[in-house]
Amino acid sequence: MTRYFAGAVILLVVLAAGCAGVEESMPTPETSGGLTVDNVTAVLTLPSDTGAVYMRITNGGDVDDALIDAALDGCGTIELHEMINENDTMTMRQVEGNRIPVPAGETVMLQRGGLHVMCIGKTGEFTIGQSVPVTLTFENAGTVEVMADVLDPAGMGMEMEGGGMGSDEAP
Repeated sequence: MTRYFAGAVILLVVLAAGCAGVEESMPTPETSGGLTVDNVTAVLTLPSDTGAVYMRITNGGDVDDALIDAALDGCGTIELHEMINENDTMTMRQVEGNRIPVPAGETVMLQRGGLHVMCIGKTGEFTIGQSVPVTLTFENAGTVEVMADVLDPAGMGMEMEGGGMGSDEAP
């Protein structure tokens, strides 16, 4: 009986030690020059040569800034895009001057159906659940490295067919 009790105590101690310090992991926002970038996700697994990266950019500083470039290994070309409604038709296009303003004291959302980082000419293999490094370049804050979680496009209401620039399904 003592042997079983000792074994149970050891098992409980090992289990308790394994649970110590366990916290729900939340991605750490990346900060530079008053900007905070978080909630970075990507849709890169559609059966087309395009994909998109989404995020939240908060400018907690006193100076206006702008996202002016991005880089992602496995993408041939990166452009800053927006979806706009022209004559009751949603159209995707590169933002004017390839520049997304981030005014001081404001938050800008890059999200499906709006502003986003567009990957054109995918050359890499991406898998759902993978985290991929994305380099963002801002006019004032400079370069910020973030990690984007590759999401399942079906979970975002996106069809697995099409998904290219000419389709009805927008990144």
